Order: sequence, then C-alpha cells, then structure tokens
Amino acid sequence: MNASGSPTASVQGEGERTVDLEALAVTALAAAGGSGEELLFLAGSTTDGLANRNSDLDLYVVGDLRVTGSETAARRGERTATVAYHEGREVNVAVLDPAALGSLREAFGASVASLSGEKGIAQLVDEDNLKILHRVRTGRALRRPDRLRELREELGTDDLPRYLLNVAAVAAVNRLTDVSGELADGHADSAAWMYREALVHTGQCALAAAGVTVPSVKWLVRLLQREAARHVDGGCAAHVARHLLAPPSDTAAAVARTRAELAAVIDAAGDLAGPYVRTVARPKLG
Repeated sequence: MNASGSPTASVQGEGERTVDLEALAVTALAAAGGSGEELLFLAGSTTDGLANRNSDLDLYVVGDLRVTGSETAARRGERTATVAYHEGREVNVAVLDPAALGSLREAFGASVASLSGEKGIAQLVDEDNLKILHRVRTGRALRRPDRLRELREELGTDDLPRYLLNVAAVAAVNRLTDVSGELADGHADSAAWMYREALVHTGQCALAAAGVTVPSVKWLVRLLQREAARHVDGGCAAHVARHLLAPPSDTAAAVARTRAELAAVIDAAGDLAGPYVRTVARPKLG
C-alpha cells in the first residue's frame, strides 16, 4: 500500500507481461499535473482480463486537469493522450471532468428509472458514456480507492448490468423480428446479414444477465466463450458464439433456436427484466 492507501502491486492479464502499477501511477499523474490526491484508476482490457501483448494501458484521473502528451481523443468531458510506452504498449491517460460525470449521473439515473416503466427505455445516446460507466465499475484504483467507491455509488454503476440487459433484449427481439420478415419475403441474404446483428444483441443480453458489462463488441466472442465455459451445456453464450463464427446454412432454424435461447435468458432474469421487456418484447418471442 502507498501513502494514499492504494495498491502498488503489479498486475498481469492474459497474454501480457507484468505491469508495475506504481510506475504507471507516477507517469499518469505527472502527465496530468496531478497532486496525487486525485482519483486515479486503471481500467479497460487489462482489468477485464482481456488484454493481449499489444493492448493499450488505459488510466483515468478525475479532476480539473489537462493531460500532456500526444492527444488521441477529445470527447465531451474527457481528454485522452498517449503519454508513454510500456514494453511497446501505449500508456493512455484520460482526464475525466467532474462536471461531466455529474451530467452522466443524471442521464444514467433517468435511464435506469425508465426500466421500471412500461412505455419504453430511455437510452443513453452517447456510447462513450457506457464505456465510462463500465470502466468506473470495473476499474482498479491506483490512488484514492475510497473515491472510486464513492464514484461508483454516485454514478449507480451497480445498475449497469440491468440497464444493458434490458436494452440488448429489446434490440435483439426487434432484430429477430426483422429477420423473420426478410425470410418471409424471400430476402435470404438480407436475413442472414440481419441475423448476425440479432446475434450480437442476444449475446450482449446473455452477458449482461451474467453481470458482464464490457460494451465494446470487439471482445464479444472472447466474452461469450468465457461465459459459455461456465455452463455445462454452454447455454445462450455458446449458441451465439457458434453462429457468429460459423453462419448457419438454415437461417430460419437458427432464428427459431435463438428466439428460444433469448426467451430463456429473459425469463431467468426475473425482475431484472423490466415491465417493457416482459410485457412488450418477450411475448414477441413466443
């Protein structure tokens, strides 16, 4: 532990070398001009157990600061720059504006509240917001772990799996309905293409039901395979991964199976699935 009560041990993810967390913390705070009292956390593929030897190391600091380095992104409330390299991997530091986090808290709170209604779900418009919520939820504090716990509570990140489950369930049902319509009208190629999108949403729903909230689809197959390994029969995750990697020759039969798998996920979710999913989306699956 360091003077701020934060862990200073190393971390090692799948396919990567050991990372010195204290060295990363010093580098990040220097690049952002921090005092050491700001919240600083490591997040992304490293803390998700998905990193490979080429993955970036992503650090976040919260405060009224400006990061110095090769700027890679300037989003609303977030400025990111590459500040160093570690064993050939980019070290990226993102400064999160406290005011922007306050706006995110209000927007996400409204979205979560809408899950209890029957007229639809108020979705977050900016996908970057989902990334921030996920990374706060799963990040590893390098400075001020007490502040990270407080930020998770303020943003309501415990509700992220439930939110993603509901949004993905509705999207999956809608796309599966579209696929069936294309098949009925004889548009086989279009249906096959749409089916892949339906699989993505179905997979995201299954992962959210298991508490997995990684929003980036680039990790979808890895995550589905990891989740499938936890079940004797593989479950919905195995079904989705299999058809994403090897498109079925009989789309109609595959769609019928996917509808059944998705229905099972929604039914097993119980109250995590809100009224709109249970009373509007779920009945469409039969």
